[in-house]
Amino acid sequence: MRSRAQRLRDRRGHRGAPQEFGPAGTFGGATDDIDGLGRLEQLVLRGDGLTTTSLEILTGHRIEVEVSGHWTISVPHGSAAPTSTMHAEIGAPGVDERLQVAQVELDAGPGDELLVRDVLLVGAFGAVHGAAEVVARRAALPDVVAHTLATTDQPIGRLLRDSDVPVTRELRRWGLLPAGAQAARLGPDLVPSSRVPGRTYVMRMSSDGSPLAVLTERFAPHVFVPAPRRAS
Repeated sequence: MRSRAQRLRDRRGHRGAPQEFGPAGTFGGATDDIDGLGRLEQLVLRGDGLTTTSLEILTGHRIEVEVSGHWTISVPHGSAAPTSTMHAEIGAPGVDERLQVAQVELDAGPGDELLVRDVLLVGAFGAVHGAAEVVARRAALPDVVAHTLATTDQPIGRLLRDSDVPVTRELRRWGLLPAGAQAARLGPDLVPSSRVPGRTYVMRMSSDGSPLAVLTERFAPHVFVPAPRRAS
């Protein structure tokens, strides 16, 4: 069995084949056999709790959202090009990629408006503990939620909870994902192709299962590094 220290070293230096998995139900229980992902990481990635709450427990600090950008995308009719307010950074998913995600995961059709949001999850002293990409179908959200999501820094999970909108989370993939456009904010030695703990899931209305949003979350590796033991 590999020690936790070995798994942490593997995660920081991992540059090999992607370690990505499908929904939790297809993999069984947590295991010590995934290089770079200990049981704690698997609990966070595969669980259905609020991400901000998990990070607050792990870090001991309240998590706030720093919005990198809000955009809208209109799903085109036929062969027309999509219209968008997006000005994506180099290395960030573009309009076509997010449009495809919405069509596959959110049943978005011609004329639908998508709300796109890129955020950082920030703790005390400006420490970045995670990053998230949100693609939501505007018509599926309650008006107050859509307005607040597009105009404030409220995290979507906390916003839905506070608005009494019960949702379920359907895990689509989890594992070591490319750090992406926010790599440098997640760790000083990370580049977009570096692998960090992450997951993608679909938020659905509890009442009828209709999809509201698809989220991809990436976690800074330092979140899972054990704190030094106090001297006895």
